[in-house]
Amino acid sequence: MKIFLNILGLTFIAVFSLGAADQVLESYWQSPSAAVISPQHDWSALEQNMRPEACAQCHESQFNDWRESLHAKAYSPGLVGQFAGMGHGEGNDCLRCHAPLKAQLYDSEASMLGALQSLRGNLKGVNEQADLDSLEVSLPLRHTGVSCAVCHVRDGQRFGPPRKGSVIEGQIQGDAHGGFVASKHFEKSNFCAECHQFPKEYAINGKPLENTVQEWEQSRFAAEGKQCQSCHMPNRQHQFKGIHDKEFTKAGLDFTAELRQGVPVLALSSTRIGHAFPTYVTPKVLVSAKAYSPEHKILKTWQWEIVREVYYADGWQEKRDTRLLPGEQRLFVASGLPAFTANVLYAVDVIPDAFYINLYQSLLEDEMQPDAKALIQRALSTARERSYTLFQQSLRLPM
Repeated sequence: MKIFLNILGLTFIAVFSLGAADQVLESYWQSPSAAVISPQHDWSALEQNMRPEACAQCHESQFNDWRESLHAKAYSPGLVGQFAGMGHGEGNDCLRCHAPLKAQLYDSEASMLGALQSLRGNLKGVNEQADLDSLEVSLPLRHTGVSCAVCHVRDGQRFGPPRKGSVIEGQIQGDAHGGFVASKHFEKSNFCAECHQFPKEYAINGKPLENTVQEWEQSRFAAEGKQCQSCHMPNRQHQFKGIHDKEFTKAGLDFTAELRQGVPVLALSSTRIGHAFPTYVTPKVLVSAKAYSPEHKILKTWQWEIVREVYYADGWQEKRDTRLLPGEQRLFVASGLPAFTANVLYAVDVIPDAFYINLYQSLLEDEMQPDAKALIQRALSTARERSYTLFQQSLRLPM
């Protein structure tokens, strides 16, 4: 599985159309450093602190949203547990998206191996009360994953979108941390492309492993000016909800279960999702139907999978791609009903980490470094717990 991880860990540079006020963003994702080096500001100790808990002292609501998100958990046991079999160089390739700042990378094999033990003993990584004296705050910055500084700080200078209700870009004066640099690109989908759009040269069957931004570009949402942030950061919230969140996922779909000429049919429509459902190779969505007798015995079962399934055989191959594109409707028909069927139960179940469940199980079959094994075991348990039932409805048949 090492080759898969190398592909996922590559650094991809988003291409912006920069105006004069945005020239500083031209290399924003190339070896990003948040460390304070600017001599133009008398930075306080709090302003020099790149921990998210420090940001929370003034940006409490953003911190509270972010700490519950998967961005905060990007430096995860399932990721780090694989590094012992890869080496710190290849581990850093993965951190280019999971913990991208220079200060978050490993500087040696020893620091990487020490990180296995550190994460094993400290799975949270962020203090939920934003206590700057807490044990978590003493951990290396990489434990915070994709934190505030990853997107908003370069060399001590703060960056972000224009103020609400304003279109003014460039240096915005202010007392806090010397003001900030405003850029409209923080509200554009291309800002997310660094980690959510892989290049075409890594395509499998003509599609990159992660192709989210391109899928969005080909949808009506791009034409309507709806960006990634429109759904995943509404009102500038920092929750970054996705397929792991049941209500968020359900809000993007329409379900209609009904009898059509006596045959049970579930119509599933991707109505409000601006990319393929699901967009990545890791989730799997199971659609099932079960025919029951009047005594509630199962007479027949149907099952369909919505997934992009890949496998490795002399290079990565695509086995199938049954995902729904934006605006697509698909019918799931319970044909060939057994005699005496009383009702048919439709269910839609989501396994957000289906690929990783198989990967972790495979890794645990081999000999592993003890700390790495413990992390993978933890990751497997968490991945299994994240599955949920998205929709369920019973259709009663006339007797």
